[in-house]
Amino acid sequence: MKAASRDQRRNEIMNVAIEVLAERGYRDASMLEVARRASASKETLYAWFGGKRGLFESVIQRNAEAVQAVLSRHLEGDASTEVVLVEFGRALLELLLGDDAVAINRAAISEASSDARLAQILASSGREATLPSFIRFLEMHRESGALRIEAPSEAVEDYLGLLLSDTQTRRLLGLLAVPKKAQIEARAVRAAKNFLRLYAA
Repeated sequence: MKAASRDQRRNEIMNVAIEVLAERGYRDASMLEVARRASASKETLYAWFGGKRGLFESVIQRNAEAVQAVLSRHLEGDASTEVVLVEFGRALLELLLGDDAVAINRAAISEASSDARLAQILASSGREATLPSFIRFLEMHRESGALRIEAPSEAVEDYLGLLLSDTQTRRLLGLLAVPKKAQIEARAVRAAKNFLRLYAA
């Protein structure tokens, strides 16, 4: 199978895995069910992902890479601080408030007391893999004179608070619908402007 076709097929299987996860939860989601719905063999799933945990780890990594790509595009670029903050915020909101992330986070929470591995994978492949790039971005803009920041890690927490507030919690509890694009854009713009009020040089 060609690399492009294989990548497309892997993505199709991961999309099906998310559907099964959302319907059944992590514990009751099975490789057999994913294989059946994806019209794939169990042998293929095990060869590509190594098992259920490996499959959902791949899903988590795929989601995180989508956000990381936004920052990577700007680490060597010359876009303004505000433009990058808005783009990053938009990508992060679309990810964290989307149905895929909600299903994954709910699964990690439900398994936390009996098997914390899924939560650890979520942290290491998501937050811990993404935020170092954001910190480098902040440091780069501090060095250019655009930002006045003493502790970038604290500034990151401030930005995430401005961007997310309690929206992720409300999504996980089923109290908030998936935000529309206009709502996400407005929230990303507002967070960027408020962050710059705090930290712009």
